[in-house]
Amino acid sequence: MGRALFIIQFDSFIKTLIPVIKHLIQDNYDCDVILLKKRFKKKWITSEIINLFHKIKLGPNSFYQIYERETMKRINKMNYDLIVIGTSNTRLIEKVKKQLMKYSLKAKIASGYVGALLNNDFESFKKGLLRRSKSDLIWVPGIESKRRVLDILNDNKIEIIDSGLPRFDQLYEIKGDFKQSHQKDIIFFEQPTFPETKRERIDLVEKLISLANSNPNTKVIIKPRFKKKVGHAHRPKYLLQDIVSNSKSIPKNLLVSNKDIYTLFNNCKLALTISSTAGLESLLVNIPTYFISDYCSGINKYGSDDFKNLNATISFEDIFNNKFPQINYKKVFEILRFDGNNTKRLSDALKQLIIS
Repeated sequence: MGRALFIIQFDSFIKTLIPVIKHLIQDNYDCDVILLKKRFKKKWITSEIINLFHKIKLGPNSFYQIYERETMKRINKMNYDLIVIGTSNTRLIEKVKKQLMKYSLKAKIASGYVGALLNNDFESFKKGLLRRSKSDLIWVPGIESKRRVLDILNDNKIEIIDSGLPRFDQLYEIKGDFKQSHQKDIIFFEQPTFPETKRERIDLVEKLISLANSNPNTKVIIKPRFKKKVGHAHRPKYLLQDIVSNSKSIPKNLLVSNKDIYTLFNNCKLALTISSTAGLESLLVNIPTYFISDYCSGINKYGSDDFKNLNATISFEDIFNNKFPQINYKKVFEILRFDGNNTKRLSDALKQLIIS
């Protein structure tokens, strides 16, 4: 049918693309996977990362953990029909494009996004998008992001598809399991570098301690992004769980949990975050979710203000005073497609790219 190479870096891209790889293999496409190694002080390829691929029926000699130079050699050797680039390092897209042109290789390139397109750093977003414009196809999470991309790119040769994110199809299948009448926990979904400074992150923990103290009959659960410091596009410096463990007085109802977020959704009556995609996931299943703006300094530094159009931005002062806005859940579906067909949409688009 065709041969595809998936060059992947970091867990968010893995979780987004694994359903697509499974779908293509089931349709008799040959798929190779490269986990792109990076010379970080902390390695990102861990046993947990490798375990994510155990249920995929990749062929022999189809799974690699290699650096960029070896990746380019393999591209030359295999002459793929399609190369899917899943990494926040968008420079790689330009390098692969040059490689294909230099050696007259036929492969098409697809790249895309694994979360909401935040407005906190427009120039960085634009630079990354212009690099992605070297692709033949760019996938985006929803209608709103497609409009935003098209406002910047005016190249009719590039296909922009609002496929949605395949990893959310699993959530769609179980969305009926979350019954609000049974939910009673408050969960904070952490991001590794939002907020960024140690002072801000200590302040955040202190605010969550105060929240737990003011709600003694409710569990306030911190869901860390990582269990420990790891190599990542946004490498964590000051883990919230470390700050909690070093705090002098921790209420019994303030907990740290590394459980899967969908498991935590079962008992979640209120979700808080700065601008994590996990907060959008909880909104998709109608869990009241708010994006805290205290650390944005009035300039949307961490992207929290992007969610004002959902009426879902809040300050800790309003949280403590129980002043929660009425969330516009319908607009969430403009940010993220959520109908159980994201995997099929993106897979079908990739197949069409191969034969076009």
